[in-house]
Amino acid sequence: MTKRFAALAAALCLTLCTLTTAAGAASHFPPYTGASTSIAAALDALGADPSYANRAKIAAANGIAGYRGTAAQNTRMLELLRQGVLIDPSAPAAGDSPYYPPYTGASSSIAAALDALGADPSYASRAKIAAANGISNYSGSAAQNTALLELLRQGRLLRPGSSASPAAPGGLTSANLSRVSFIRQDRNTCKATSAAMAVNLLLGSNRYSTTSMIHSGVLCRSLEGNVYTGSDANAYRTTYKTDSYVGSLRELEAAVDAALANGLPIVTAVHSASSPHHWIVVVGRDSAGNYLAVDPARSGSGSMASQARSMAAMGYSFGLTDYAQPHYGYISFQRR
Repeated sequence: MTKRFAALAAALCLTLCTLTTAAGAASHFPPYTGASTSIAAALDALGADPSYANRAKIAAANGIAGYRGTAAQNTRMLELLRQGVLIDPSAPAAGDSPYYPPYTGASSSIAAALDALGADPSYASRAKIAAANGISNYSGSAAQNTALLELLRQGRLLRPGSSASPAAPGGLTSANLSRVSFIRQDRNTCKATSAAMAVNLLLGSNRYSTTSMIHSGVLCRSLEGNVYTGSDANAYRTTYKTDSYVGSLRELEAAVDAALANGLPIVTAVHSASSPHHWIVVVGRDSAGNYLAVDPARSGSGSMASQARSMAAMGYSFGLTDYAQPHYGYISFQRR
């Protein structure tokens, strides 16, 4: 029975992975730090498409003409990838980022910093920026402006109207979403890949991979009771409600809202028109109050922040619907 279920889950994740549209958001691939001498293996390790066709596109984007997969061409691309300067041809322009570029100047004025970046520094504009970043009732106070400037220096100041939204102020998701790399799932590892990204968000590092979360074949290993030390030095215990857990929509929504209120990620069971069985990482809400999530089936690279999209826009709803009764599983974390 377990093998039959695993095969079904694998097929469903594969269907979704195949049907999901491509969307990268970083101008360069993140640096490859592994030991492999294969450009295909290095791209695959970063969650990027390692196929010959995609490598040909990457080569062309990086000035390597007439790509034929020669050793010299592949070595050149690998060198660029190790340096973090290999251009990702699937990525949109830098201006499409939901975040302002980091401010590196010496000014202690948020207005001057925005102006230096070519952004509107007016009070009205700053009020909109403050609201987009979870700072309500903006009055231009020193504390509010300092908070905005700190986010801007860190490259985590959201543009008004962007698709991303911060988690609770001071939360680990907000602190680490731009630091942790997006991982693209293998053909059938949506839950294991989502779990790896969620735990990495707690840690603020790219410590775990999809393989780290595999128990047998394609199954995500049980994380129930596991304790992780977050980047804030606090301990977080895992609650693991897997595919067979029935639960309820009300329970799942309450778990998601609790996680976001505490600035923490949560892995949730979802379905769409193209797949009745999938798992994603919910990381926040957008300006309209819709849940924001990172989908491991998307094609792309860069940080998790660059991949955050509205659940509604991606066509997802909570629950697995490949059962007689929907199942509302999730993987959440609670501070001890």
